[in-house]
Amino acid sequence: RMPDTTRLDAADYANLALVAQGQSFLLEAAAAQRLLAAGLVLWMAASEVAPASLQLTRAGLALIHSSDQ
Repeated sequence: RMPDTTRLDAADYANLALVAQGQSFLLEAAAAQRLLAAGLVLWMAASEVAPASLQLTRAGLALIHSSDQ
C-alpha cells in the first residue's frame, strides 16, 4: 500500500511503465527513488545472470493493471 503522503504525477506513471517494460535503466535516480519511497518498486541487486534493476512490487503491479482498464 502506498503511503498516503505520496502523490503520483504523470511522470511517475510513465516511469512505472518503464519498470514494467524492463527498462528501469532509463530512470533518473530521483525518479527511481520516488517509486521506491512509494513502495511501487524494489531494488534488485545484480547477479551472475542479470544486472541490477528495479522490479514492480504487488502494489506497483496492481497500479499498472488498474491504469490499463
